[in-house]
Amino acid sequence: MGRRAVAAGVKFSVHGEGTPLLFVLGWGNDPSQDNVAWLLDALADAGYEVHAATIPMNVSSFEREYRQPVASYAADREFDAVLSHSTGGLVVAHLDWDVRRVYLSPWWGVKPGLQSLFLPWFAKLPTSERLLPSGAEDAVGDIEESTPREGPGGLSPAFAREIQRAQSSLPPFREGSTVFCTLTDELVSVPAIGERTPAANLRVYDGSHEFFSSSGRENVLEDVLAALADGPGAVSGRTAGRRDD
Repeated sequence: MGRRAVAAGVKFSVHGEGTPLLFVLGWGNDPSQDNVAWLLDALADAGYEVHAATIPMNVSSFEREYRQPVASYAADREFDAVLSHSTGGLVVAHLDWDVRRVYLSPWWGVKPGLQSLFLPWFAKLPTSERLLPSGAEDAVGDIEESTPREGPGGLSPAFAREIQRAQSSLPPFREGSTVFCTLTDELVSVPAIGERTPAANLRVYDGSHEFFSSSGRENVLEDVLAALADGPGAVSGRTAGRRDD
């Protein structure tokens, strides 16, 4: 485990030495988890000094508790690139920051189906209590960890409200960004990713929501490292599969 810092509820830890890289983790992720640690170690082995941002799991203000702490941390340092996963990808999309971006399964929209029908109603409830089970524990990937993850708990109406607000106000897609996703993602909206991402900037992989918790992760990691170093052109010829309508 590396050095640690805390900014308004967002926890930062530093792993490895080399080229500075900011990595905004997803909701419920923590560097102590085996599969997250695998990715952090792989990035460090590739020559990065990884500044991992662990975000709180229940917020009442996306701007104050997510975007501002990450933006402030980045403003005080020089990073070569920024990597993000899931909810972290929603945070990074809102950063006004001119660096190379690599997104892993970004949460840019609510998954179609019951989730999209229920969450708008749920978000109207006037409470920040975590009332709704997330279901995330069973949908992240097929690689088991040595010890069970601590349950991330449920979603609160206040959290759902802030996430939907951030999703509805996404800035334009930034040229030079690379997006990784799986068409079988059970947690985030694949159509929302497809609608926002040009085909040349999209790398589709076989697996679950967390590529680093999915079989075949070494092959995906190779492309993630290439995208971090050289942008979407390094992986555009390797895009596989089709995009959802």
